[in-house]
Amino acid sequence: MSQRPSALRTRRMATLGENLRSWRKVQRLTAAMVAERAGINRTTLRAIEEGSGSVKLENLFAVLEVLGIDDAVIAATDPVNDDRGRLLLVQGLPQRVRP
Repeated sequence: MSQRPSALRTRRMATLGENLRSWRKVQRLTAAMVAERAGINRTTLRAIEEGSGSVKLENLFAVLEVLGIDDAVIAATDPVNDDRGRLLLVQGLPQRVRP
């Protein structure tokens, strides 16, 4: 069952899209160039840059690669690079997560 994203999530997705559009523009890349290099169409790129929640992760990642920020995004999600994540890692990773 799908639920609508919260207002906060919607704003964050829009901010991410705006940031990606800025990365594209500061690199002097047109939307057509990024879409072609990412192997997606302009409509999909527009959805990513507008923060649409309907975009496939694969397509988002293709755009990140074209913009050269895929490694930074991966690093940002690594728990080792976050104070809270490191604290939780010290406690150890469970073999399985159970309720």
